[in-house]
Amino acid sequence: MDFETGKPPNRHTKGMGELIRKAREDAGLTQEELAKKTYRRRTAVYEMEKGKVEVNAWTIVYLADALNKPITYFYPKGDLDNDPKEEDLSDLEKELINNFRYIPYEGQKKLAIQLIKDLGKYKPGWDVADAFRADENPQLATEIFFEKFFEKEERRKKKIRKE
Repeated sequence: MDFETGKPPNRHTKGMGELIRKAREDAGLTQEELAKKTYRRRTAVYEMEKGKVEVNAWTIVYLADALNKPITYFYPKGDLDNDPKEEDLSDLEKELINNFRYIPYEGQKKLAIQLIKDLGKYKPGWDVADAFRADENPQLATEIFFEKFFEKEERRKKKIRKE
Protein backbone atom coordinates (compact mmCIF):
# COMPACT_ATOMS: atom_id res chain seq x y z
CA MET A 1 0.00 0.00 0.00
CA ASP A 2 1.24 3.44 -0.90
CA PHE A 3 -0.16 5.89 1.67
CA GLU A 4 2.34 8.68 0.92
CA THR A 5 1.35 9.23 -2.70
CA GLY A 6 -2.18 7.89 -2.50
CA LYS A 7 -1.64 5.62 -5.49
CA PRO A 8 -3.94 2.58 -5.60
CA PRO A 9 -4.33 0.33 -3.85
CA ASN A 10 -4.86 2.53 -0.81
CA ARG A 11 -7.33 2.77 2.07
CA HIS A 12 -9.87 4.67 -0.03
CA THR A 13 -9.76 2.45 -3.14
CA LYS A 14 -9.85 -0.74 -1.09
CA GLY A 15 -12.80 0.52 0.96
CA MET A 16 -14.67 1.53 -2.17
CA GLY A 17 -13.87 -1.82 -3.76
CA GLU A 18 -15.35 -3.70 -0.81
CA LEU A 19 -18.53 -1.65 -1.09
CA ILE A 20 -18.77 -2.32 -4.85
CA ARG A 21 -18.30 -6.06 -4.32
CA LYS A 22 -20.89 -6.15 -1.52
CA ALA A 23 -23.46 -4.24 -3.59
CA ARG A 24 -22.82 -6.50 -6.60
CA GLU A 25 -23.22 -9.66 -4.53
CA ASP A 26 -26.35 -8.27 -2.82
CA ALA A 27 -27.80 -7.63 -6.29
CA GLY A 28 -26.99 -11.21 -7.29
CA LEU A 29 -24.78 -10.16 -10.21
CA THR A 30 -21.54 -11.64 -11.47
CA GLN A 31 -18.61 -9.39 -12.32
CA GLU A 32 -19.35 -10.04 -15.99
CA GLU A 33 -23.00 -8.95 -15.61
CA LEU A 34 -22.04 -5.81 -13.71
CA ALA A 35 -19.41 -5.01 -16.34
CA LYS A 36 -22.04 -5.08 -19.09
CA LYS A 37 -24.43 -2.89 -17.10
CA THR A 38 -21.70 -0.30 -16.46
CA TYR A 39 -20.04 -0.37 -19.90
CA ARG A 40 -16.84 -1.76 -18.44
CA ARG A 41 -14.77 -4.89 -18.90
CA ARG A 42 -14.99 -7.69 -16.35
CA THR A 43 -11.33 -7.09 -15.50
CA ALA A 44 -12.15 -3.45 -14.71
CA VAL A 45 -14.84 -4.57 -12.24
CA TYR A 46 -12.35 -7.02 -10.71
CA GLU A 47 -9.72 -4.24 -10.34
CA MET A 48 -12.28 -1.87 -8.80
CA GLU A 49 -13.37 -4.51 -6.28
CA LYS A 50 -9.73 -5.19 -5.34
CA GLY A 51 -9.03 -1.47 -4.93
CA LYS A 52 -6.41 -1.48 -7.65
CA VAL A 53 -7.84 1.55 -9.50
CA GLU A 54 -9.44 4.91 -8.77
CA VAL A 55 -13.11 4.83 -9.76
CA ASN A 56 -14.19 7.90 -11.75
CA ALA A 57 -17.45 9.83 -11.37
CA TRP A 58 -19.22 8.35 -14.37
CA THR A 59 -18.39 4.82 -13.32
CA ILE A 60 -19.88 5.55 -9.90
CA VAL A 61 -23.03 6.90 -11.58
CA TYR A 62 -23.28 3.70 -13.66
CA LEU A 63 -22.63 1.53 -10.58
CA ALA A 64 -25.29 3.37 -8.58
CA ASP A 65 -27.81 2.86 -11.36
CA ALA A 66 -26.94 -0.80 -12.01
CA LEU A 67 -26.87 -1.73 -8.32
CA ASN A 68 -29.76 0.51 -7.22
CA LYS A 69 -27.66 2.37 -4.65
CA PRO A 70 -27.16 6.09 -3.98
CA ILE A 71 -23.86 7.48 -5.26
CA THR A 72 -22.69 8.15 -1.72
CA TYR A 73 -23.02 4.44 -0.87
CA PHE A 74 -19.74 3.78 -2.72
CA TYR A 75 -17.69 6.11 -0.52
CA PRO A 76 -16.22 4.46 2.57
CA LYS A 77 -17.31 6.00 5.85
CA GLY A 78 -14.85 8.68 6.85
CA ASP A 79 -14.09 9.76 3.28
CA LEU A 80 -16.99 12.19 3.42
CA ASP A 81 -16.33 13.46 6.95
CA ASN A 82 -14.34 16.61 6.22
CA ASP A 83 -16.83 19.39 6.83
CA PRO A 84 -15.12 22.80 6.79
CA LYS A 85 -16.14 25.62 9.09
CA GLU A 86 -17.93 28.53 7.44
CA GLU A 87 -15.21 31.00 8.38
CA ASP A 88 -12.66 28.82 6.52
CA LEU A 89 -14.54 29.04 3.20
CA SER A 90 -13.24 31.23 0.38
CA ASP A 91 -15.59 33.49 -1.59
CA LEU A 92 -15.60 30.96 -4.45
CA GLU A 93 -16.49 28.13 -2.06
CA LYS A 94 -19.35 30.20 -0.65
CA GLU A 95 -20.55 30.91 -4.20
CA LEU A 96 -20.46 27.21 -4.98
CA ILE A 97 -22.55 26.38 -1.90
CA ASN A 98 -25.06 29.13 -2.65
CA ASN A 99 -25.53 27.92 -6.24
CA PHE A 100 -25.70 24.30 -5.11
CA ARG A 101 -28.78 25.14 -3.03
CA TYR A 102 -30.67 25.99 -6.25
CA ILE A 103 -30.24 22.49 -7.70
CA PRO A 104 -33.77 21.08 -7.51
CA TYR A 105 -33.27 17.30 -7.36
CA GLU A 106 -31.35 15.16 -4.88
CA GLY A 107 -29.86 13.01 -7.66
CA GLN A 108 -28.56 16.09 -9.45
CA LYS A 109 -27.01 17.32 -6.21
CA LYS A 110 -25.19 14.01 -5.75
CA LEU A 111 -23.97 14.12 -9.34
CA ALA A 112 -22.74 17.71 -8.89
CA ILE A 113 -20.75 16.67 -5.83
CA GLN A 114 -19.17 13.76 -7.68
CA LEU A 115 -18.30 15.93 -10.68
CA ILE A 116 -16.60 18.47 -8.42
CA LYS A 117 -14.60 15.68 -6.78
CA ASP A 118 -13.51 14.41 -10.18
CA LEU A 119 -12.61 17.90 -11.39
CA GLY A 120 -10.24 18.15 -8.44
CA LYS A 121 -8.27 15.06 -9.39
CA TYR A 122 -8.82 14.36 -13.08
CA LYS A 123 -8.87 16.79 -15.96
CA PRO A 124 -8.97 14.90 -19.29
CA GLY A 125 -7.71 17.12 -22.09
CA TRP A 126 -7.49 20.16 -19.80
CA ASP A 127 -4.63 22.38 -20.86
CA VAL A 128 -3.23 25.82 -20.04
CA ALA A 129 -5.41 27.53 -22.67
CA ASP A 130 -8.53 26.03 -21.07
CA ALA A 131 -7.40 27.23 -17.65
CA PHE A 132 -7.13 30.81 -18.96
CA ARG A 133 -10.60 30.53 -20.51
CA ALA A 134 -11.93 29.39 -17.12
CA ASP A 135 -10.83 32.71 -15.60
CA GLU A 136 -12.16 34.79 -18.49
CA ASN A 137 -15.32 32.84 -19.35
CA PRO A 138 -16.23 30.04 -16.92
CA GLN A 139 -19.32 29.03 -18.95
CA LEU A 140 -17.25 28.47 -22.11
CA ALA A 141 -14.57 26.58 -20.16
CA THR A 142 -17.25 24.31 -18.67
CA GLU A 143 -18.70 23.58 -22.11
CA ILE A 144 -15.24 22.77 -23.49
CA PHE A 145 -14.44 20.52 -20.54
CA PHE A 146 -17.64 18.48 -20.85
CA GLU A 147 -17.34 18.26 -24.63
CA LYS A 148 -13.85 16.75 -24.25
CA PHE A 149 -14.97 14.51 -21.39
CA PHE A 150 -17.98 13.09 -23.28
CA GLU A 151 -15.91 12.56 -26.45
CA LYS A 152 -13.42 10.52 -24.44
CA GLU A 153 -16.21 8.56 -22.71
CA GLU A 154 -17.87 7.73 -26.06
CA ARG A 155 -14.56 6.52 -27.55
CA ARG A 156 -14.06 4.28 -24.51
CA LYS A 157 -17.59 2.81 -24.81
CA LYS A 158 -17.15 2.15 -28.53
CA LYS A 159 -13.87 0.38 -27.89
CA ILE A 160 -15.49 -1.86 -25.26
CA ARG A 161 -18.44 -2.65 -27.57
CA LYS A 162 -16.03 -3.77 -30.31
CA GLU A 163 -14.34 -6.25 -27.97
